[in-house]
Amino acid sequence: METGLDTLETTEKNHVNARSVLLVEDSSVTQDIVELMLTQAGHSVAIADDGASALAQLRDRTFDIVLTDFHLPDITGLEVVKQYLSDHPGGARPTFVAITGDVRGLLADKANCEVFDRIVPKPLDIDLICELVETPRAKPSAPARMVRAPGERTSVIEDLPFAYFNWPDVQSQTRLSGLQGIDAVLVNSTDDLPALWRTPGANLLPIIDMTGAMGPSADMDGTALRLGDTDRIAQIIDHFHDRRAELHSDIVRSTDPADRLLARIHLAGGTIDPRRSGADRSLIAWNLLAHTDDLLQPMTKLVAEGFLATEFSERVHHCPSCQSARLLVREECPDCQSPHLEEESYLHHFRCAYQGPESDFRHGDELTCPKCRRTLAHFGRDYDRPGLMVSCRGCSKTTSEPNVAFVCVDCSTRTMADAVPTRDILSGRITDQGLAYLKAGRSFLGLTRQSLRLADLPLDLVVALNRAASRFNDDRTPFVLGYVTYDNLGAVQADHGARQARDTRRLWLETFQQNLPSGTIVTAGSTHDFVLMPNADKASIQPVLKTARQGADGSLRLDVGARFDLFGPEDLAG
Repeated sequence: METGLDTLETTEKNHVNARSVLLVEDSSVTQDIVELMLTQAGHSVAIADDGASALAQLRDRTFDIVLTDFHLPDITGLEVVKQYLSDHPGGARPTFVAITGDVRGLLADKANCEVFDRIVPKPLDIDLICELVETPRAKPSAPARMVRAPGERTSVIEDLPFAYFNWPDVQSQTRLSGLQGIDAVLVNSTDDLPALWRTPGANLLPIIDMTGAMGPSADMDGTALRLGDTDRIAQIIDHFHDRRAELHSDIVRSTDPADRLLARIHLAGGTIDPRRSGADRSLIAWNLLAHTDDLLQPMTKLVAEGFLATEFSERVHHCPSCQSARLLVREECPDCQSPHLEEESYLHHFRCAYQGPESDFRHGDELTCPKCRRTLAHFGRDYDRPGLMVSCRGCSKTTSEPNVAFVCVDCSTRTMADAVPTRDILSGRITDQGLAYLKAGRSFLGLTRQSLRLADLPLDLVVALNRAASRFNDDRTPFVLGYVTYDNLGAVQADHGARQARDTRRLWLETFQQNLPSGTIVTAGSTHDFVLMPNADKASIQPVLKTARQGADGSLRLDVGARFDLFGPEDLAG
């Protein structure tokens, strides 16, 4: 008989080669959830509660991957890895992954975090853990430094208690997954900024310009900061932190360029604004790191979905081959395409009606008709100048209308003026629908609200839900999982600020929990909160939830608009 979430989780699992995993962790909740998910995926998992036990198991067995907490009861996970590497100086070794809620402490450790292949911040993203276990270890590369070493401080920024991602000191794939645990990006060179934009997690962090050359593309000019400006740095980091907290986990983890762009626009203030820039090959720069070529398709998708409202800003011509807008506009000879043209008057001899360029008439200081050989002495009586013509100094042809062509400065492609493509540059702002999508995640796109995924749930709740599901499978003991949504939280934040909204939600949940029967599990999530009630069904639980909600609502000055979606075993099974 299947047990636990095996019967409730309907997502088809990918079959992977089984791998041996050592989990070094003193939290029983983390042990339970990681072991549950990895064993269900077909891997073998050994548990070590402390560093000494981990080293003993590493001596006795061979593991493919070691997941170790940084802070352990006896020694640190860093010391575990260093001791193992000291005892095994050569040959194959496991993939070492640090798991920690103290990313700053690990990155700043004087022993250096470079012995780890990856760093995963807490709270754990179980999907990421599974992905790391199932991905073969890449060949080791040069160590990536995430923060400046002591003594390298170059500005007041380095004195603050924040973790920074230095660009381009780390141009290879960072070992810190999604830049989690990093507070800001310090840009030390403007080379290849589009590559930084495409780095996972960089769209969610404030950009501090240490070059003084980024202008509005950065969130702060670090070169202009003084000792008294430390509050500004903390304020912008707190601002991004508060706005990130509003994003659904689907959006934070998404690799879809449109999702990443929408999240960045939200974090930067809700608008995306172009400006002319001669330094950029598109002739347009933005209030973010992305290049125009990286924005066109994502912006089109966001507009089509109703998440972004746009206005016309500029129109540029661009090369059909390389898309560069740096085009040289020139007049050319229709015959040989040479731009070596000269403009001159053409003359009309009244007596013989001959017309031609003035150079054909000019002989020293006199004008002589090349047809009849008479001298033209009086303008208006002998001849006139009815217009201008263009002579090609390449092939000597003349024309009254030279061609206009565009030549790409970057790839030298030549395009006739009437064939060169154009591109409309648009400014944009997030719509109410886009803001709702950022907060609701995939469920906003029409996926049923009855479809809860393990990635949406806090880890301790997954463990408790698995136990409740096992009891239901064994003896049909019912349970109810409640999904708490706060409809008015956005309005509270708009009127009173993100921190007030966060504190109000926390106080409401604490009061709500106090009014529930003992044995009820109440857990705070990232964007929603959860209630698990064993030995209950949806019909009997409604009056209990109503009473508890009224008590919580009555204790607060602000109304968060809490409501519930309830799930029983039958809802989670289909």
